[in-house]
Order: sequence, then C-alpha cells, then structure tokens
Amino acid sequence: MISNMDEAIDFYVNHLGLELVNRYSNHYAELDANGFMVALHPTTSDVSVGNNVSIGLGVYNFDETIQMLESKGISFSFEKGGYIRLAHFKDPDGNPLFLAENT
Repeated sequence: MISNMDEAIDFYVNHLGLELVNRYSNHYAELDANGFMVALHPTTSDVSVGNNVSIGLGVYNFDETIQMLESKGISFSFEKGGYIRLAHFKDPDGNPLFLAENT
C-alpha cells in the first residue's frame, strides 16, 4: 500500500532496479523483482501507511549493493548477530524492506 504512485514507482524502479511491468494510472502497478511480482496499491482510509508489508531482497554483492543504494539516498540500519547479514530500510511510505546477503 502506497500513498503516491509516481514516488513509489520511482523508488522501486530507479533506486532498487525493479522493472515496471504494468501501470494502471494511480490505481495499481506491477513490478518484476527477478521473477517475483511486487504489486503497488494506493492506500485507503482503512489501511495505515507504513505497516502493510515487509519485503526481503536477497543480494549476492551485499556490501556493493549497500554502497550503491546509499549513494541514491537510502539509509540503512543493520542487524547484528545471527547467521546472515541484514540491512533494513524503508520505502517512501515507511513500509519496511530489507536486504539479506546471499552466499
């Protein structure tokens, strides 16, 4: 659930590198995340902004990906400990996302 379709598409396409597959004005958009479909829907009065989803994206070049995204203005918080490195961030509506290091 997103509040601004143009801003959300810009974030997911130009910052995260997903491919825009379909867009139906400001009503709905589909993005391809390497075979995984992400759907964007506008918020409604009965949905809170920023707590509707958490998407994890596995990346092989973890440090390089972090640097590239930070250069585009994305801020991260890092989870310490555990068996896998995680970097948490948010989309423009505050929905939580994270990068997970693939080995």
